[in-house]
Amino acid sequence: MQISPVSKYNLYRKKLPAAGLNSTGRPQNFSAEGLTQKTITGQAKAFSAVSFRASLLKETIFQGQFKTEAMTPKNPKWQLAVTRFSPLEHRKNDIRTEFERDRNRIMHSEGFDRLRFKTQVFPMAENDMISTRSSHVIQVTDIARNISRKLGLNEDLAEAIALGHDIGHSPFGHDGEKTLKAICINNGLSPFWHEKNSLRMVDKILTLKNSWGKENNLGLTYAVRDGIINHCGEIDENFIKPRDEFKNLSRLQSPGQLQPFSWEGIVVKISDKIAYLGRDIEDATKIGILTDKNQKDLQAIMKKHIPDFEGQVNNTVLMNTFVTDIVKNSSPQKGIGFSKPVFDLMNDIKKYNYEHIYLIKGAKSVSQEQCDLVLGTIFDKYSSMYRGKDTLKFLDKASQSSKYIKNFRNWIVKYTDNDERSKEFENAVIYDLSSHKDYKQAIVDYISGMTDKYALKTYNNLCNQ
Repeated sequence: MQISPVSKYNLYRKKLPAAGLNSTGRPQNFSAEGLTQKTITGQAKAFSAVSFRASLLKETIFQGQFKTEAMTPKNPKWQLAVTRFSPLEHRKNDIRTEFERDRNRIMHSEGFDRLRFKTQVFPMAENDMISTRSSHVIQVTDIARNISRKLGLNEDLAEAIALGHDIGHSPFGHDGEKTLKAICINNGLSPFWHEKNSLRMVDKILTLKNSWGKENNLGLTYAVRDGIINHCGEIDENFIKPRDEFKNLSRLQSPGQLQPFSWEGIVVKISDKIAYLGRDIEDATKIGILTDKNQKDLQAIMKKHIPDFEGQVNNTVLMNTFVTDIVKNSSPQKGIGFSKPVFDLMNDIKKYNYEHIYLIKGAKSVSQEQCDLVLGTIFDKYSSMYRGKDTLKFLDKASQSSKYIKNFRNWIVKYTDNDERSKEFENAVIYDLSSHKDYKQAIVDYISGMTDKYALKTYNNLCNQ
């Protein structure tokens, strides 16, 4: 006979040890004085039993209401979802799922490694405990997996999207993004936006070696690529549902144009916002931008939407509030979203962060003007070295006095059709050196992959050439 979780709970409760429990079955308050080992053991068993009961109750509440919607082989979108941008090496003994392969390919790429030294909000912070782009990505991944597990969605897909969602972010965070966007517009290139650049990175730029030492593109699945380019969480919408149409992702012209193709993509989109709102408050507090007065303001915002709220407004509190609420209120019929009070709370916290953190002049050690100077100078210096089909020859001479020019030249060699291109490079050729526009795009791509400190080193070196 099948026993339901609630029945199991009731059955187990009858067998609970009496030690340490009051008449309600809850642990009693106790003092450490005079406790014997027997009493301590009894208390430990009692707390373990209560924890077990709580786990059973949670499993009863969260039954995985999206299990039938998860991106699995039973989903009618499955074949489209696992379509790869470029073919991968086939291994007969591979035990991974398609999305696990994507997760591994993203995590072991150079682009993922460089996220450690890229800005999240505060560039070049002296405090080592301030978030970087890498820690933000890992936090988004953790939240996305947690929500997906509770809803019954595909955790591997959510994890792969989350790990890759910011892999094309520029150095110096959103300030660097603004700089590169202006450079692109001024030079007749498609406007830069980090979601699109993240897709470009995983599709055309980042490579891994196969079993024979050949460099291949990542070749990710459609569902992961779609979640990456459509992760923009700045659009304030509630109860989101995925779209059904298969779209050519490379043709998207602006962020927030489409909803993700999968429920898992929506989870990542919302997890991105959950991850940064509370953490940015804590980071701003650590470096002195926010004070006790701001904490009182934030507490007032919380009580406005959650009247019985008590305590401090920090990352832990906000994450718990948002994640718990979204799991309780989401359904395939309504979509993934929050209750109205919590949705309004999220928008008010976001507004407060913009007014008191993101737009505060002098809050960052590298200003927008300095970012424009550093990245703009790098672009101009490399751009001035263009010599048409003789560009590689010119760069070769110039690189004799600068390893930063040599590194850029090696980049050009890898992604253009030329006599020097190694047979190990089986990745796509994406630039034509006879086109000045292609060359400029190559510079933008190269800069977008830089870490903050490498961008500064490159700037200082090129200025002395």
